[in-house]
Amino acid sequence: MKARAKKVIAIIEASSTGYGVYAEDDQLPLTGYGKTIEEAKADLKTQLDEMIEYFKEKGEKTPAIYNKGNLEFVFKYDIASIFNHFGMLDATGTLASDKQKQKIEHGLHELGRELLRVRL
Repeated sequence: MKARAKKVIAIIEASSTGYGVYAEDDQLPLTGYGKTIEEAKADLKTQLDEMIEYFKEKGEKTPAIYNKGNLEFVFKYDIASIFNHFGMLDATGTLASDKQKQKIEHGLHELGRELLRVRL
């Protein structure tokens, strides 16, 4: 009988080089990375599969936290890091210059393209 899927919250953060994603539960050492959010999510799933395979190869029982690999990731976005990644946060002044407005607009468009790829 297949184990019921266990929901795991995974946090997506932006960095200067791409996106990282990690399980919120400190007991579940899974992380992923990619140049896009989708690549980071796929890498997280790959890491889960590799951990399950690792325990099989060692002849060890997979820790219960892995739920036999049957995890359903619920993704949460670290909005501050994503806005910062797209150059959208600048609290140095109350009025934005034309250049800053263009950066904000560009950042919103980039964020919009990434959000269009999200599947619920």
